[in-house]
Order: sequence, then structure tokens, then C-alpha cells
Amino acid sequence: MHKFSYQRPTSMTEAFSLKKAAPENSLYVAGGSDVLLLLKKSVIAPNNLISLRALDELKGIRETENRVFIGSGTTIRELETSAFIAEKFPALRDAAVNLASTQIRNVATLGGNIINASPGADTAAPLLIYEAQVIIINAQLAERTVALTDFFKGPKQVHLEKDELVKGFSLEVPPAGSGSAYLKFMKRKAMDLANVGVGVMLTLAQDGTCTDIRIGLATVAPTPIRALKTEAFLKGKIIDEATLTEAGEIATTEIAPIDDLRGKAWHKTEVIKAYIKRACQQARLRSVKGEV
Repeated sequence: MHKFSYQRPTSMTEAFSLKKAAPENSLYVAGGSDVLLLLKKSVIAPNNLISLRALDELKGIRETENRVFIGSGTTIRELETSAFIAEKFPALRDAAVNLASTQIRNVATLGGNIINASPGADTAAPLLIYEAQVIIINAQLAERTVALTDFFKGPKQVHLEKDELVKGFSLEVPPAGSGSAYLKFMKRKAMDLANVGVGVMLTLAQDGTCTDIRIGLATVAPTPIRALKTEAFLKGKIIDEATLTEAGEIATTEIAPIDDLRGKAWHKTEVIKAYIKRACQQARLRSVKGEV
């Protein structure tokens, strides 16, 4: 494996200074679960790894009024075990529970999962349905915010400058009467990447009419996406079997799956039809039970 130095800054200022000293040969690393694999496969060959694990500014789950901040350095395991996340953002917990193994979840971070910009990133679809905002900080410690839908440029590409870091994600707490769920289709029953991922958050009126719905899809386009046409179709309708069947058909017009090691494009299309229905039903059930 390629040799490299390892540095562990204790402040944001120090982290940016270390990167500035060797911008072309340094790489930030949080949990390192993806980076180590790329190093072993010689896909990347940095001379210097700068660890972000000691930076408290990038950690934690903090509620402020009707929004929640989740630091980019928050581990997937923390999301999995958080009672607050389970109560308010169950689709995100669904994704955390099904991401790799417990050992990996103990070190893998939310920021790393998103910044990697994989079309099948487990946490991407849930964050999309919660309309997450990405909080970005630069070397001058100035911050800017961008919608997650605009953050992805393409596979393995995000809108992040060389002197910037993702500080965290800001999510609005779903309103009362909402329910959400994330379903992941895998070849194996555990520790596999997603063939297809579907996240749904919906809000129902007292008569069962869908007043709002958001659908996030993974592994069926160059980046994780929102199924906007499908959402528009479902708004104002009763969520029943016939409606969800038609919604699944509409969703297939919004995707562009490809044949890859995880499955054939035609099969992913069929899975989308079924999983749109199942995820909506699960979200509806959670809404009826009062679980957001």
C-alpha cells in the first residue's frame, strides 16, 4: 500500500493550514472506511492524510427551534442508536441500520457517506426527503449553505472547493401527521451496497389525503435524486393500492438505471415500482401511529 503521513489537527484552523501547506498531496479523512479501501486498491495515492476526528465542530446532533444540525463527523452508529433520530427522522435511522456492519458504522461518518457522492449512498435518499441543507465552511471559517439536491454534481463529484469542508447538515423537523421510511434492496441480506434505495416522507390530512410527499431515490441515476413527477402525482390523493401502483409506473420515467455489478437496469426498474409502493405504505403506517 502507498506510504503516507498521518496528521490529527485539533482545530478547524489547523486542519485548513495543514491542507494549505500541501494542497495537491493532502486528503481529509474522517472515518476512513472508504479511503482505506481506495488506498489499498491504489485508486488514490495521497502523501498526507489529515484526520478530522478530533474536531468537535463536526460532531453531534443538535436541535435548534424547528431544525436539527447533524455534524458531518457524526458516525453512522450514532445515527442508528439516537432515540431522537429514531423518533423524528426514522428514514435516516432505517438507512443507518442497513449500512454495512456495526464495526463499519462505528467509524463511518455521515459526511463521508455523502461527500463520496456514490449514486447508491445509503443516507442520501433519506437526507433528500428531509430536504437537507449542506453547511460548508472554508479556510476563513466563513460558512455557506447549499441544498443537498444541488450539492451532487455527478458520480463521485460534489460542489466543494479545495479550501472547503462540509461542516454538517441542517434538517427541518417534519410536521405533525408525517411519516417516513427508507427501503434498501440488496442482493444479500446484510452488509451489501444498495441495488435500489427508496426514501419517502409524507404528510396526511385527517381524511387520509396526502398533503405533502417527498421521494428520494438512490442507485437509479448518476446521483441520488428526488422523484418530483411522482411526488406531484401523489399530492392531493388518497394513498391506496391503485394510486401507488400508478405512482410506481410514473417513477420509472424519472430514473436512468444502468447495468452494473449490483444488477440489471430492467430489474432495478421493476424494484422501483414495488419499493415506491412499500416505502409509501410504511411511511403511511408510521404517520397513522404518530411516528414521524
